[in-house]
Amino acid sequence: NKKNCSGCTACYAVCPKHCISMQSDNEGFLYPVVDTKICTDCGLCNKVCPIENPLDLTTKSFLHYVVQNKNEEELKKSTSGGAFLPIARYVIERGGVVFGVVCDGEMKVRHEWEETIDGCLRFSGSKYVQSDVGDSFRQVKQFLEEGRWVCFSGTPCQVAGLKAFLRKDYERLVLVDLVCHGVPSPLFFEKYVDYHSVRLGSKAVAYKSRDKESGLGYQ
Repeated sequence: NKKNCSGCTACYAVCPKHCISMQSDNEGFLYPVVDTKICTDCGLCNKVCPIENPLDLTTKSFLHYVVQNKNEEELKKSTSGGAFLPIARYVIERGGVVFGVVCDGEMKVRHEWEETIDGCLRFSGSKYVQSDVGDSFRQVKQFLEEGRWVCFSGTPCQVAGLKAFLRKDYERLVLVDLVCHGVPSPLFFEKYVDYHSVRLGSKAVAYKSRDKESGLGYQ
């Protein structure tokens, strides 16, 4: 049922026949679409779906920490407490790879990976729109199978989808998700950017949510 789907891409990533594609609906959200002519009914997509196979968290206990980055410049570049960059640095220093979200020059929001902390600066700050995960899940698995450290940052739905796709725990996998109340429509964001581009007579080249340049309070 589409209303229960988060578009996490686990089914897309696991399909051995590549018969599942992520396609935009009339609001710009990406959802899986199955080419039934290629599908062999192997059932892997259902096995990895985190909606159809929810985790039982009632038997688990958790420790909680409040964290804030001590580096003021990195804190300014973040949307909230800036914990992501220190975590990314931990993985990079161990020869690892970090997956995060960028808003590129065409104002498209998508997941990419980096091997340097300077490259990871592009991932700072929440983007507040559904990202295009692309083939990130498969790339994460490849790096892990090579024995490398991997950090993946995304929404809770995307993190749950990745864990379901991997189907086992990896000691060198660091997952970073966030408190999320749902992501806005990519099509709405696109129209918002187009509106301001027309209003100002100039192409938009960058976007920042809750800018802190005038101080550490949220703007």
